[in-house]
Amino acid sequence: MRLAAALLLAAPCAALSPETGLSTKTEAEFARIEASASASPTARRLLAATRGVPRREARHTGLRDPIVARGGDKPELVFDAARLEGVTEIEAELLLMLNLARAELAFPIPVVEAEQAAWQKALLFAAERGAQDKAFGERLAELVRVQGARARSIERTALTPKTPWEPSEIPVLALPNAFLDRAGLLLHELEADPQRFYRTLETGTAWPPGTVRLSEVEDLFALRAKELAALTRPPEGPYATLGGRRYPAPLVRAAFLLKGTGKVESLRESLEAYDTVGLASARIAINRWRRAVPKK
Repeated sequence: MRLAAALLLAAPCAALSPETGLSTKTEAEFARIEASASASPTARRLLAATRGVPRREARHTGLRDPIVARGGDKPELVFDAARLEGVTEIEAELLLMLNLARAELAFPIPVVEAEQAAWQKALLFAAERGAQDKAFGERLAELVRVQGARARSIERTALTPKTPWEPSEIPVLALPNAFLDRAGLLLHELEADPQRFYRTLETGTAWPPGTVRLSEVEDLFALRAKELAALTRPPEGPYATLGGRRYPAPLVRAAFLLKGTGKVESLRESLEAYDTVGLASARIAINRWRRAVPKK
């Protein structure tokens, strides 16, 4: 089923909600989508946690997806009205949940672990919905089957380097441009091997400049807290020297920006051990979905 036309083209004179910035008709349509998604416990938690996140409607934004969370640590959800035409309800639900998860983990700079956790939460939602709704579950299974076959085909071309000095010939799975294909590939990887899922998301994503791993920022604070505290301005150039050791400047700039804010600790707490406890929940949900919709 396609989203209703009301979602796409609200009349120019339609009232805008001062709380969300969405047209009244668009807001009503997404309330219906939210109600459908709320069959999932993960969706209910995400919706409750992000009720205060502003929503804004725009046209021809140039963003990769028709729904995007942006704004750093003050996130907003941006809906590209022109590109929502033709979006199926399964795609609308998944896009909304992924970007709610991103907004929940909002941070001043891009962080690899936050994106991994957001996608894992979106796929947990997908598995929960797939186990409850046969049509949703079967569509999800088909996406995973197609993208899984593509991934296996690429992975069979891998050649193990004979020495540490040889160039790597392990293929990188570029994430597909189409959102549902991306979701299918990542769910395939999460189901087959969670570590491959984390690797594929990290290596296949076109990260913005200045992206860091949270674990590396934490390590830098643990090892170089005194030197970081002494910095009066962020480093320039490709490297920065702390304690006689050279570090990538983007990592040191991130630490400089974050020192004394408590945001690193807050994000670590918000991640909720996603790659251990959270992963176990995702695997349980995937198994339930597979029992409801067996592999063909």
